[in-house]
Amino acid sequence: MNNLKVLLTFVITFLFLNITYSQTPLSLNLTGGANIPMGDLKDVYKAGLSIEAGVFYGIPMTGIDLTITAGYNGFTYKNDYFTNLVQTKLGVGVDGFNPSWTATDVPIMVGAKYSIPLLPYSPYIWGEMGVHFLSFKDRLTGKMTGNMINPTTINWANSLESGSETTFGYAIGAGVTIPLVPKVAIDFNVKYNNNGGIYSKTYEVFRSNSSDYINPELKNMTFITARAGILVTL
Repeated sequence: MNNLKVLLTFVITFLFLNITYSQTPLSLNLTGGANIPMGDLKDVYKAGLSIEAGVFYGIPMTGIDLTITAGYNGFTYKNDYFTNLVQTKLGVGVDGFNPSWTATDVPIMVGAKYSIPLLPYSPYIWGEMGVHFLSFKDRLTGKMTGNMINPTTINWANSLESGSETTFGYAIGAGVTIPLVPKVAIDFNVKYNNNGGIYSKTYEVFRSNSSDYINPELKNMTFITARAGILVTL
């Protein structure tokens, strides 16, 4: 009898664990949308494309998913940021300034997501941390000089660089999943993103020996991402 009780206990425990873990799905998502620069970043760069793919592993009976995500954020330089600075600091405009400078941010993050099941929707909150791989097609650095005869012409020699760096960052956000068919849902989310990257180095612009200005280093990129896509449960 005791052996039967032990066997039944084992079987019941096994079935319970099997049912529990069978309800611990692995999910994948792919979302796309836009990034919206904040703080000083919004003065230097425009909003751009934002894409993210994620893998989620649910912890049994908690509503918590462990998450791994990889993303892409593209930014385009605001040309009037530079021309407005020259106008304000030196009192002249800049002729023919129309570059196509871009920057990209590729974050690889780990975190946790807590979902609240409210049929038929599942709102959630999310926190992540990880590394950001930043790349700049062109970034101002060094000294620029104006032509004394025509001060609206700037000499760009040795004042630009293409560069990259790796920095740490975090993100916090919220979203909601809305079921479409079994194991497939629409995923909407918004995140606040922060990383310690330098997106504008110190540079100096001269009009003459008595007319110049220094633009300080700008770092700590902050932006919001708003995305929508598909969540698939395996």
